[in-house]
Amino acid sequence: MFVSVFFPVFLGLVFVLFFLLPAKCRPFLLLGASLCFCARIDLRALAVLLLISVCTWAGGMQIEGLWKRGRERSAKGWLAFWICSYIILLCIYKYVPAFASFVCQAAGSASGEAGASGTESPGIWSALERMVMPVGISFYLFQAIGYLADVYRQKTPAEKNFWYLSCYLAFFPKLVSGPIEREQEFLPQLRRLEEVKPFHRGRLSLAFTYILWGYFMKMVVADRLAVTVNQIFGDPARFDSAWLAAGAFFYTIQIYCDFAGYSYIAVGCGELFGIKLTQNFRAPYCASGIGEFWRRWHVSLSSWLRDYLYIPLGGNRRGTLIKCRNTMIVFLVCGMWHGAGLNFVVWGLLHGIYSVLEELMRKAGWHIKGGRLLTFAEVAFAWIFFRADSLDAAVDYVTRMFTTGIRPADWKETALSLQLGIAEISLILIGILVVWAVDEFCSRKRIHLPAAIQQKKNAGRYFAFYLLIMTILIFGIYGPGYHTEQFIYMQF
Repeated sequence: MFVSVFFPVFLGLVFVLFFLLPAKCRPFLLLGASLCFCARIDLRALAVLLLISVCTWAGGMQIEGLWKRGRERSAKGWLAFWICSYIILLCIYKYVPAFASFVCQAAGSASGEAGASGTESPGIWSALERMVMPVGISFYLFQAIGYLADVYRQKTPAEKNFWYLSCYLAFFPKLVSGPIEREQEFLPQLRRLEEVKPFHRGRLSLAFTYILWGYFMKMVVADRLAVTVNQIFGDPARFDSAWLAAGAFFYTIQIYCDFAGYSYIAVGCGELFGIKLTQNFRAPYCASGIGEFWRRWHVSLSSWLRDYLYIPLGGNRRGTLIKCRNTMIVFLVCGMWHGAGLNFVVWGLLHGIYSVLEELMRKAGWHIKGGRLLTFAEVAFAWIFFRADSLDAAVDYVTRMFTTGIRPADWKETALSLQLGIAEISLILIGILVVWAVDEFCSRKRIHLPAAIQQKKNAGRYFAFYLLIMTILIFGIYGPGYHTEQFIYMQF
């Protein structure tokens, strides 16, 4: 949605109304805009979002009320009920269509073997196979579960204002792909919206920079890489080992620039309205270990899994063996959260194995040189399973990558078939180098690029704006004849 023509018009309209309407109306405007945004994407998603909002608001009030009456066991029981209900709902949307597809394929194979009298797949399974998951459901369900758990643990009071809680769950910049916000951070900002000034140069300049940098990562780098990645993963039998390795490397950069680009745009949109969202990425490919990688990658999800799954399971308080078990459980859940296919399970378990081995080597006092390069290679290998359409496709890709061999004589012809001329290859490599250099700088300075740009004088800031705008307009993937790629994490 962020890369559609609709979004900048929608965002501009909401921004203007935000400051034209009375200040006390601002939370309700943002809620209404968020519901309209959701409806624009999918009316079914709006219905589910409203249902979750009502249930979460009522559930929080109910759990807090039981605590106040001294009925802790009942509060715990209702917390378990709501969490189980949300998990079941999420599993229905994630796994029932995949299972129905399996049943339909099995029925189709059976009818084929039966000959001309073959029967069609049962209608109910065909309908379930076509069931589409509401956009953003994984993100706002995790927010709802975290909120109810915090109310039960008395870390936060139940929100009495239904409209505020609904806005917390539905706020449109983060609705589709997060970040997964905590109510302690978000709700107080809604109550301070009346203090937001229409023309605060520092806030607007920062917001504009976040949005521009996000669009650069998405449209100039990620979408350009996607053209090549889709072809290589779509038919790996056409390519030798070198090209398959390049495809894995390109996807490693693509998914980062795609998701981080979305997150930067979301942060920038939040800044426009005086709302600070969680920074989801902290130069993850600069990490020197898997543990550090997950403290830098999709920060809101990894911290959510830590606080609401890893620590309740016992964390690292019961010895190394239990810690390793808990780590594997967390990464298994992480893989299953991303998708119904076994390839996502393997992706999650690979990261679990990496983390366990890293912990065991740390306990043994071993230090592996080249930690950053090894971590990048481990992550890039695991991304193959994430990107592939199925586990079989991922295994086939990996097998070919290590067994096909290298055929330099075919590289020119292969590049032409991928429409990779000198100019296109140069743009891809320059884009990757720019992102890599920026991450190196930001990792060392412990600052995000938009914030670093704000520290410059006016001339420096305006030059950065001009450079980003012109780069996006000239080298971005958009316009007639091009298909702008959907943000990858919209499917989760």
